[in-house]
Amino acid sequence: MSPQTLNSRPHRIEALIVGGSLGGLTTALALASAGLPSTVLERTAGRTQRGVAILVAGARLQRAIGTNAYRGVGRALGQAAISQYALPHAWWDVYSALRDAADAEPLITVVEKANVVEAGQDDASAWARTEDGATWTADVLFGADGYRSVVRRHVDGRRPNATYAGYVVWLGQSELPPAYHGRAGGPDFFSSGSDMLAVYPLVDSGERATRFGWGWFDASRNSLFRSMGAVSGTEVRRTPRTTDIPDDVYASMAAVGERKWAEPWRSGVISAFRDREVVATPITEYVPERVASGRVAVLGDAAHVQTPMTGAGFEEAVADAVAIVDAFDGAVSPEDALRQYELTRLADMRRRVLGGQSFSRSFARR
Repeated sequence: MSPQTLNSRPHRIEALIVGGSLGGLTTALALASAGLPSTVLERTAGRTQRGVAILVAGARLQRAIGTNAYRGVGRALGQAAISQYALPHAWWDVYSALRDAADAEPLITVVEKANVVEAGQDDASAWARTEDGATWTADVLFGADGYRSVVRRHVDGRRPNATYAGYVVWLGQSELPPAYHGRAGGPDFFSSGSDMLAVYPLVDSGERATRFGWGWFDASRNSLFRSMGAVSGTEVRRTPRTTDIPDDVYASMAAVGERKWAEPWRSGVISAFRDREVVATPITEYVPERVASGRVAVLGDAAHVQTPMTGAGFEEAVADAVAIVDAFDGAVSPEDALRQYELTRLADMRRRVLGGQSFSRSFARR
C-alpha cells in the first residue's frame, strides 16, 4: 500500500508565516490557492510606504497565487502592465495589492503587532514566540522576515546573519518629466566617478508612467552608517530612519547630485534630498547553505539576500512560493515537503546571490 500523502489526509496542513511583506503575503496566497490555511505574523501595525520599484512578472505571479487572487492583483496594478513585464511598479502599490488579496482570502489570517523573537519546533509542530510572550503553533513555519531573519537563526544557527555588502543605496521617487510620460523602458544606469544612478519609470494602475524611481549607489559614506549604529562589523543592524540622518548629509548629497547627474533626472533627485524624501538602505547579501530544517523553512530575503542590482528580489520570492506549494503535492510529511523545497530552490538561490556579488565586490568600499 502506498504512503498516504498530505493532500489526501482529512487534516489540512496549517502554516505559520513570520513576516507580512511581499514574500510572506505571496506565500500565504500560494498556500491558499492549494487549499492550505495560514496565519501571517506581522511585526508592524499597518505598514507605511517604503521601497521603490518592483518588477512583477504576471505569468509567474499567477502560477504562484492562483487565478482568483491574481485577478484582484491584476486590477490593482494594471493587467497589461504586469502581463508585459516591462515597467516596474512602486513597492507600495504591489504590497497593497497583495495585502488586499490576502485580506479577502478566508484561508489567510494576518495578525499585526506580532513581533516574533524566537522560532522552533518539536516532533508534532513548529512554533513562533512573540515579544509579548504569546506562542503560536502550526504544522509548518515559514520565515519571510527579511534580511535580519529571526527564523533563519533556527534553520541555520551557524550562519544566522546576512553580510554588509559595503555600500548603501539612496532610494527615492520623483515626478517624471512630462516629455517622458507613458514611455516604456528602463532601468537606465549612469556612472559618475565612483557612484552609480539607476533610474526606472514606475507604472501606475492606469498603466502609465508619470513618476520614476531611482537608486543612488554610494560606497563613500560607510563611516556615517557605522557611527549611527546602522552597520556594525559585517552586519547591518537596521535601515536608518530619515530623521537619523543629519541635515548636512542631505544637503551634501543634493550638492553632489547637482554635479554628478544630468537632466532630466537631476532635478528630481536633488529635490528628493532637499525634501528628505529619500530612504538610505545599507545593502546586505546572504548566500544560503540550507533553507529548511524539519518543519521550519525560510524564503525570500530571509533565505537569499542579493544586491538590488539583480532586480530579481520579488521574482525570486515568487519562485520560492511556487516551490513551496509544489513540494506539498505528494509529500508524505511536512518535513518531506520542506526537504523537497530546499532541493528544488537552493542551487538557484545561491546562483542568483553569487552573481550579484561580483558587482558588489567591484563597487564596495568596506
